[in-house]
Amino acid sequence: MRERHVGRTGEALGLTQPAVSHALSRLRDLLDDPLFVRHAGGVRPTPRAEALNAPVSHALATLRAALAEEGGFNPAEAVRTVSIGASDYTDLVLMPALMAAVRVSAPGLNIRRRPTSRETVLGDLRRRDIDMAIGPLAAAPDGLDLMPLFTERLVLVTRKAHPALTADMSLTMLAGLEHLLVSQSVDATGSLDERLSDAGLSRRVVMTLPNFLSAPFIVAETDLVALLAERVAHRLAGVAAIAVHPQPAPAPSWTIGLARLAGAAPDPAVDWICSLAGKVAGKQ
Repeated sequence: MRERHVGRTGEALGLTQPAVSHALSRLRDLLDDPLFVRHAGGVRPTPRAEALNAPVSHALATLRAALAEEGGFNPAEAVRTVSIGASDYTDLVLMPALMAAVRVSAPGLNIRRRPTSRETVLGDLRRRDIDMAIGPLAAAPDGLDLMPLFTERLVLVTRKAHPALTADMSLTMLAGLEHLLVSQSVDATGSLDERLSDAGLSRRVVMTLPNFLSAPFIVAETDLVALLAERVAHRLAGVAAIAVHPQPAPAPSWTIGLARLAGAAPDPAVDWICSLAGKVAGKQ
């Protein structure tokens, strides 16, 4: 259900692909349903499998918790796959240090980073497509337990020696520049536009992108400017020829945090990853 692929399921379980296929055949006979059917790039669940996912996942989590109470959770010996819902922001800012810590303390754990969003995160967690999510807490829907990790803010990113830059750039000067916007919205507006509108100003958004990764490299080759999360800007400034500046009339910061399904059964492996993420985030 998580992997949507027989081979990757075998890797997560420490089994060969034929062994997984045989086990799936036995389940099909037992439940009188195909459960998973071939699909482009792997398999997809049938309605019967979708219906079974939540109660079976809850039962397995309860079993893991009961066994952990008996012997305790030992990261060094754990063999498990944990799925984290996040975006490329988390990939750049938190995942390198988190994976380094996981590899040292729990080499048998596999991490699957999956996409999620404010609209889908609750369903993703309920279906156990992900075990946790990392992102802006302000966007989290009801029904989640939230753990703050750190605060973030926007900074202005330009190419080095951009001709329009001055030490005391005003909001009016910023509005007069041509912008690159990182947003999945179709209307090409971001947090800056509301502040510009309040001041009777507007800007031209020349380009929009759905993710952060390429934005600094495009800015470095053009006169476009962009507002990026500060941690993303500083991480990529070393590989892209960009300069990072405080933005005029700074906008409020926001909190990046970790979300789990409220009321879910305890899961020692996920609990450990969450605790580790908190420790790693405190050093960022």
